Amino acid sequence: MSYAKINGKEYNLDKIFSDEFFFKIPLFQRPYAWTTKHSGALLEDLLESIKEEQPNPYFLGCIVLIKEEGNSESQVVDGQQRLITLTILLSVLRHLSNEDYAKALTKRLYEEGDPIGNKPDRYRLILKEQDAAFFRDYIQKERGIEPLIILDSKQEEMSESQIHIRDNAKLFLSKLEKCPETQRIRLIDFVNLQCFMVVVSSPDFDSAYRIFSIINDRGLDLSHA
Repeated sequence: MSYAKINGKEYNLDKIFSDEFFFKIPLFQRPYAWTTKHSGALLEDLLESIKEEQPNPYFLGCIVLIKEEGNSESQVVDGQQRLITLTILLSVLRHLSNEDYAKALTKRLYEEGDPIGNKPDRYRLILKEQDAAFFRDYIQKERGIEPLIILDSKQEEMSESQIHIRDNAKLFLSKLEKCPETQRIRLIDFVNLQCFMVVVSSPDFDSAYRIFSIINDRGLDLSHA
């Protein structure tokens, strides 16, 4: 009997948001549900960490993927809440950064397309269909934060996930725009280079789901779909 191979490895976020992974949230996942309570606690923890002259590495937990070895395409079985929230954080930091840092952070949000061969931009995290365009336009593309934070959910037809995305972006912006630029740059370096996740992957859904069931005792349950 053959068994699906399971891989596990530690990566910093600089590798997580690189060409090694292109994440897609599959249909069976619950909607994005982190509130400002969750995202605020994460940001405060990160800001507290960089107060140290030599901060310790910061562990962001495990993510579980359905992923073929050697293939960057990755379906997220566990970890979507953190991946989405961290992408929002990088987007807000880009919005508040100088041109050099903004360009560097854009590379963590999407791979720029190429007119030769008519290659489109390739986004590092694709949400479920109902939220994918919203996330792409307001978070991953440049200059999306300003129009996002003024969106009125009473006037716009926004899903609950989109409201959480907007509210978390507003929270990050309100907190980080009060920080001096040197602190924001320190945070950018820390988040990318010293924040780590353990990526556990298998090419087989059943195997990946068993891993999820064993190691995840705090996340939201998957839907029955």
